[in-house]
Amino acid sequence: MNFLVPAFLAGLFALAIPIAMHLRHREKGTPVRFPSLMFLEKLSIRTSKRQRITDWPLLLLRALALALLVLAFARPFAGNSDAAAAEDAPSTKVLLLDRSMSMGHSESWAAAIDSARRIVRESGPQDRLGLVFFDDEAEVAQPLTTDHSAIDALLQTATPSTRSTRYVSALRAARSVLLDAPNVPAEVLVITDLQRGGVAGLAGLELPERITVRAVPVVRSSEANVSVSGVDVRRVADAERTRLAVQARVASRRLSDVRTVTARLQIDGRASGEQSITLPTDGERVVSFDAVPLPSGRVRGLITLDTDALAADDTFHFALEGEDGLPVVLLAPDDAFGVETLFAERALAIGRAPTVAVERRRPGSLNEAALQDAEMVFVWDTPLTQSENAALETFVRGGGGAIVIIGRRLSSRDAVVPLNAATVNGSADRFADRGGTFGDVQTEHPVFSAFRDTPGALTSARFIRYARLEVPAGTEVLARFDDGSPAVLERREGAGRLLVLATSLDTRTGDLPLQPAFFPLLRRMVLHTSGHTAAPLWQLTGEAWALPKSLPEPVVSTPSGEILRPAGNDSTGAAVALAERGVYSAYSSVVSGDPVSTAAVNVSAVESDLTPVDARELLVGVAVSNDEAGADAGPAGSIELEKRQGIWRWLLMVAALLLVAETLLANRGWRGKAARLTVAGSERSAS
Repeated sequence: MNFLVPAFLAGLFALAIPIAMHLRHREKGTPVRFPSLMFLEKLSIRTSKRQRITDWPLLLLRALALALLVLAFARPFAGNSDAAAAEDAPSTKVLLLDRSMSMGHSESWAAAIDSARRIVRESGPQDRLGLVFFDDEAEVAQPLTTDHSAIDALLQTATPSTRSTRYVSALRAARSVLLDAPNVPAEVLVITDLQRGGVAGLAGLELPERITVRAVPVVRSSEANVSVSGVDVRRVADAERTRLAVQARVASRRLSDVRTVTARLQIDGRASGEQSITLPTDGERVVSFDAVPLPSGRVRGLITLDTDALAADDTFHFALEGEDGLPVVLLAPDDAFGVETLFAERALAIGRAPTVAVERRRPGSLNEAALQDAEMVFVWDTPLTQSENAALETFVRGGGGAIVIIGRRLSSRDAVVPLNAATVNGSADRFADRGGTFGDVQTEHPVFSAFRDTPGALTSARFIRYARLEVPAGTEVLARFDDGSPAVLERREGAGRLLVLATSLDTRTGDLPLQPAFFPLLRRMVLHTSGHTAAPLWQLTGEAWALPKSLPEPVVSTPSGEILRPAGNDSTGAAVALAERGVYSAYSSVVSGDPVSTAAVNVSAVESDLTPVDARELLVGVAVSNDEAGADAGPAGSIELEKRQGIWRWLLMVAALLLVAETLLANRGWRGKAARLTVAGSERSAS
């Protein structure tokens, strides 16, 4: 017999109350008025003491009823024979071993392996153990088994990875492992350094109530760490050639004192610079390397620091194109080159990353062959033939971009705008009122987003002459002139975009080319329309790398040398999961020659923060489910426990019956009788 609330058993001391009631003297004399007693004889009368129990049945009824009430409030429940057997039964444990990058600390990994081995040694020979390795993903290394030597062998060969921490994936893997042991209480032991960034995503996870999660912390003597958190790269053009300027961001955390470290730069495996930097105890510093000549082709870069206790984040990889070019076809009449197109061509030639390469084309020469290598087409106030319009439509629908400039040639009433993006309805002459301006502009659009905080840079431009356009369905107006006439239109065709400008970009029809906004506006138009996106300098482990669609049979070489052949389709292309830190290289069909594309991969900078979180945060947001496994999970199940607590109801019923019987006996007047005394030769009753 067990009690749910044993503190109520202290109420048994109340049994002294009925005993005291039966022992106390309750007889009192009643004064009676009487005349003079001078003629009466004085006699001494002695009574017996009432310090002994005379009504045992009534006392027992009262004491028993009170004892039953106390036991009922203590909530007794019957012991479970299965519970006693469970205490001697073999236990079930799942070891979750953190192998993320932060566990590669010189003091962490050996301590983690020792903790895991100690748990294995202390387990009984019939205990079932499972082993899961995890970082940002989880791997079930060993399902539940009684062969503890298999667990020990896996621990001997285990090594830390270069990936981030994610506890939710580990707990999900533990839940799946324990499906092999349903209805059995189990313990999940998380051997980890309690990485701060790993607790994200725990909200919404559910674990059966039969599973107990406990952290086995790996303690370090210090959380000090220095790491490379990022890299900035820019191309610098001079008179001779393009150079590469590299800056590295170096972060320091929890240092005991300021520290001076040396940062080194490697480009394509060759030493390209070295700088010393003094770091604060907590913070970030930027180290700038001298510009180096930009190699041809694809560039692989590496930043290294002096090695500390966590060596994995003392290196940082990046990759970029040697020349990031954007091929553009400029279709214009002969008399427009160098006159009307002067400002636009010069503006496009200034920018870098990407470098815009302009190819001039004359009317009648636009065909599929001319557009094969282009990413965008400028149709500069030029009517198109039927074949040219068909070639341009095919190009745009396939993902290319086009910008149509409507000037005096396309403003005639019989001119046709390519792809039927708009209908020209003559032109507006604003010479009398010194030109019109931009009125309503969608500054949230990517073309105009740079001017969201400085709209005056756009509205200061004036336009003497522009075309009046009628907008068909499917074409969006991005900007209007101050008289409400459409100024900039956008139309989506297939996978590509088409922009239409209602004015020519030269100084004869307005002063926009002379405004400071002209260069960024034109460049944004070109980048947005072409859909050109610069490849990132690096990606993070756990992300996916989308391979170029131009690779029909991609082959990928991983940093560890493994060869992958990812499958894809025509619409989305192939992708590779980035599981390692380093440089991935993509080839066509076979791994030979220069790669078609590369991707540098690093671990998230959050992983370099070695400050641990509270172990209780491993279960923040984790819910307890009452599924079938949890509801029948041994003697601690709430349903089973409630079934074995019904005794208190019977105790209350019996106590109520005893109190009724006590009332009947008390009202009946059943009393014991005192001893009789003899006084002055006569018998008198003392009670």
